[in-house]
Amino acid sequence: MLHKTIIATLLALLSGAPLLKAQTIDTTSVDTLISITDSLIHKWVKEIDKGIQVQEGVIYRMPEDSMMVFSRDTFRMVKRRRRITKATIEETKQYWGYNSQIIDEASMKTVPTTIGDQSNYLPELNNAKSIHWGIEQQWGFNLIRGKVRVFTGIRYDIHNYRFQNNLTRLTQDQPEFTAVEIGGPLIDPIPVEKSKLVVNYIGVPVSLGFQDKPGDNSKFSAKVGVHAGYRVRTHTKIKQTGGNVEKQFDDFNMNDFYLSPFVNVSYGDMGLYMRYPLTNLFKNGQGANTQAIQFGITLKMS
Repeated sequence: MLHKTIIATLLALLSGAPLLKAQTIDTTSVDTLISITDSLIHKWVKEIDKGIQVQEGVIYRMPEDSMMVFSRDTFRMVKRRRRITKATIEETKQYWGYNSQIIDEASMKTVPTTIGDQSNYLPELNNAKSIHWGIEQQWGFNLIRGKVRVFTGIRYDIHNYRFQNNLTRLTQDQPEFTAVEIGGPLIDPIPVEKSKLVVNYIGVPVSLGFQDKPGDNSKFSAKVGVHAGYRVRTHTKIKQTGGNVEKQFDDFNMNDFYLSPFVNVSYGDMGLYMRYPLTNLFKNGQGANTQAIQFGITLKMS
């Protein structure tokens, strides 16, 4: 009872009332006031470690987006400044994977010749050695709280199509793609270790992406988009036994443009990707209807 009287006396003095009046204050009201005061003091003391000095007042953080600012004998509620989400992020990735092909059998043609079978489609590939490599620089622009972004950038790709038969040869300057399976060492007597077609593209990917954390330090991310590319160089490469290399540069009737939807899923610095082109590998009417699929892993560089 004594502490209630002391608190009532202090409250009366602060309010400017006479001391005697403070001593006769209704204890029921005092009990309620003490309960409210104790509750507020408990919260303020609990939060005091989170306070920071601002000009003449002390800011105490409160739930949600509000805080109390104390200044001598007054306080006010103000809105807490929200954390600003990074508007743009950058990332550089490498893509390592494999090329595979889907061919429309109805458009395939094979013609026997004196040196071997001649075809208008890519001969059987050594899928384990038909490697795809790409490097990509992307910028992500914030849409929703840094977790949903639209991405775009620039990308360079090298597609290697390694033929299963090392005696495969491509013919230059033809109205239609022409591959010949040479009929053996009597016709092509130089031993060959590899025969492949290499196609280079430069392009622009555009995608919509989600990441579990805003900024550059997210762990999980997923992107769905489309990649548009332009063919910048095409050549064959034949490596003979002994190390001699022969290259022939031509378009080999390959399509100049490349349009491919893709999906990327990453965790940390590694991920998986797959691309399925909408465009034919060859120019219209200059080869069998063929789509070249890429799938593999991604490695984040920055």
